[in-house]
Amino acid sequence: MADSIPSRPGQINKAGDDWALFIKNYTAEVDAAFVEAYKLEGRIMVRTIEQGKSASFPAIGTIGSRYHVPGTDILGQTVDHNERILTLDPMLISDAFIANIDEAMNHFDVRGEYTRQQGYELARKRMMNELRCAIRAARITTSVVEGQPGGAVIKNTTMATSATVLAAAFRTARQVFDEKNLSDNPADYTAALRPAQYYLLTENKDLIDKDINTESKGSYNEAVIASIARLPIVKINCVPNTNESADTNVLTKYRANYADTVGTIFHRASVGTLQLLGLSVEDVYQGNKQGTLMLSKYALGHGELRADGAIELSKAA
Repeated sequence: MADSIPSRPGQINKAGDDWALFIKNYTAEVDAAFVEAYKLEGRIMVRTIEQGKSASFPAIGTIGSRYHVPGTDILGQTVDHNERILTLDPMLISDAFIANIDEAMNHFDVRGEYTRQQGYELARKRMMNELRCAIRAARITTSVVEGQPGGAVIKNTTMATSATVLAAAFRTARQVFDEKNLSDNPADYTAALRPAQYYLLTENKDLIDKDINTESKGSYNEAVIASIARLPIVKINCVPNTNESADTNVLTKYRANYADTVGTIFHRASVGTLQLLGLSVEDVYQGNKQGTLMLSKYALGHGELRADGAIELSKAA
């Protein structure tokens, strides 16, 4: 009896790696889940390196002005320069191993769900670290560049429970940014709030009334609010809210006490992300273990940059 000729659905045009299309599908699913979950795209300074473990992000001071006296030479002025060195974190991975026998007996597909969960998890971890950096930047009182202001913390004991107080904090933040001569472009800012505070704001009809707040683009019926005081709001479940000072699950450089943190408002230049290896996946069949290892990973590092563009909203007294 002649051998059967199997059709290999994982091959590309009936040639090459039997798993090629499976890996492409896996990659696409992880990428799609990551993009769906990651809400800080374009809101953080990102620098990509090809090798090494750290990189310098420049910090440049302001340039003064003076009245010119006719006949005197114009020689130029000195400008304060400094830098922030961001270092890479250890590679972050999300992995799962599926045994052949378990997959054979299972009556539903688990691979698709595993890939989505890996994408969500890696996005969540990245956002949590970036928001930790935004809060830490707000707590910096002395800038790395001489003469530039530090961050700011707006406090009120009812910040987490009063829509009026929280909305007032947004207006104070906008005033602080203006007084520091920061950009007036709303696209440069992000206000990150946990769902509880986001929906709290939607209960205040004045904030989403188009006759009162023409920029809000909000809806009471749909519980949506876009911005306050020209500061775009992102509803995100990654704002830290516990004391992580001694949390061994958090890398040392991100640890702090966030128990009173309600949210953060920051300029995109306040936080930096260093990228060596972007999101990538591996789908490896291990014959000796009779199963498939599904691995998603990236190598990033995050850090505080310009403190003057960062504000923490706090319920501390």
